[in-house]
Amino acid sequence: MAIQTNADEIRALFPELNQIQDPELRDGVVDIWLDLAAETTWERFEDIPKNLKDEKHMTLIGHVQGVTSIAVTMADLVEKLHGVEVDRDLLIASCVLHDISKPLESEPNPGGPPTGSSLPPAKITEFGAKIQHGAYGAHKIWEKGLPKALELAHLVITHTRASNTRSKSYEAALLFYADWVDSDAGIVLGGGTPLASKWVEE
Repeated sequence: MAIQTNADEIRALFPELNQIQDPELRDGVVDIWLDLAAETTWERFEDIPKNLKDEKHMTLIGHVQGVTSIAVTMADLVEKLHGVEVDRDLLIASCVLHDISKPLESEPNPGGPPTGSSLPPAKITEFGAKIQHGAYGAHKIWEKGLPKALELAHLVITHTRASNTRSKSYEAALLFYADWVDSDAGIVLGGGTPLASKWVEE
């Protein structure tokens, strides 16, 4: 199985891609999503969950759209209010690719326990159990030879605390906080405790 899609449909899912000035980078991001569409066992992007834990009712696509929109909005504000310059190409590309391995981390589970949402039952794959999701995203970036590949792969790896690697760039901060804000929205909607609260408790 795979997802039948094309470049135009990918660009429609993530309209912020149109803000990327480098056409090679913009097209490369789309190409990576097309690769994952061919590799996944899902048949629709809309059915893929963000994860199978607290946000199992949130779609991956909705999360990536949320993170990208939040990060770009924050970039607009800090540039306007404080004059902080943000590499928009790097920021948008990293947001759209930060969870690119998620289509491989779960698979349909017909007859499995209901998710409590409109999403179909799913289960973790062997890939999802063994590969930290930032690692595969970095691999795809490197494999495609995207412009700014080192910086972009670094952002994708460091967006998650699971990598135990931190970045000092401001673009990384925007991605990190946008990811947390959107993830917490999904957790709160599901009746859970926000990640930010858990972090403080740790």
